[in-house]
Amino acid sequence: MDDVLGALAGLAESGEVAVLSSLVESSGSIPMSARAKMLVRADRSVLGTIGGGCLEAEILAVAGDVAATGTAQTTSYTMTEKQAGEHGLNCGGSVRIYSESIDLAAAAMYVKIDAARRARRACILATHLGGTGRVLTTEDGQIGALGVVAETEVALWSQECLEQERSRLYGEGEGEIFVEPFTPPPLLYVFGGGHVGGQIASLAHNAGFYVVVADDRPYFANSKHHPHADECIADDIEAIFARIPIDEQTYIVAATRGHAHDEIVVELAIRSSARYIGMLGSERKKMILWDHIEARGGDRSRLEQVYAPIGFNIGADTPEEIAVCVVGEMIQARRGAKKPWKTKRSKKTPAAV
Repeated sequence: MDDVLGALAGLAESGEVAVLSSLVESSGSIPMSARAKMLVRADRSVLGTIGGGCLEAEILAVAGDVAATGTAQTTSYTMTEKQAGEHGLNCGGSVRIYSESIDLAAAAMYVKIDAARRARRACILATHLGGTGRVLTTEDGQIGALGVVAETEVALWSQECLEQERSRLYGEGEGEIFVEPFTPPPLLYVFGGGHVGGQIASLAHNAGFYVVVADDRPYFANSKHHPHADECIADDIEAIFARIPIDEQTYIVAATRGHAHDEIVVELAIRSSARYIGMLGSERKKMILWDHIEARGGDRSRLEQVYAPIGFNIGADTPEEIAVCVVGEMIQARRGAKKPWKTKRSKKTPAAV
């Protein structure tokens, strides 16, 4: 979805009017992300996907009508498993797709959404499906107007979506409001640029994490060695922790070359508000290191929250298999029990992917 958001922001500069189709409601098994978006430009080129197959073909036709009339449309589409197989979709289920023209005013909101994500700040967009308006809520306040429901009600809906990190349709009939939270990608620090750390970084990047590989050895912390990492930092562990931003949506993995270095990573990480802290190694290693850290004043209750041994236990052996276990566990931490997004200013802010 990031490429679609970037293109939407670019419309403010180009002045082009395009059509944005968004999944706003679904039930059953669906062949797309719950946050699927497709942008149809004036030259009929397409960015993103709304599901593929016959569904996408129908939405392309709807986009043509919306572009010609300037009137938004909501399309309901239901497909049985049999129909799905016949027409090139992998699932059945029902979906509703909202298609709208993105003019300069709307594009300006996406400029702010894009900027907020790059600054690792959350924002919420509420859109009236009747086409009467939209409201963007950021840390700096609100832009736009809906005019169909009370501001207090929209504020409650927005907070709920932000906490769950999920879009949702509220209201009914002509008063339907589609609320979308836009949060920066989860930030992962992989301490240790060796074989396992490198595989974790690569897979996590593909899963939507903003990945930073950190190692005190420059050879193991550079873009040539880790082409899929968004950043690489070569420095002592203490120096790295002193300079990096860590918030409630940060993930930290200790996969260094030895127990002593992993111990430092965990001891510093538990002092932070990181959402996920994991360490490679055995249960015995964990018990020894936890005793060391607690003896120096480490919080035992916080240590017990560390994922160690890290990753799902599925008998993984190779670095690639271990990476699957670790990234799967991080996805579960992200998509399972939710913590509210809280944004903080930091000395260094990674760009959104």
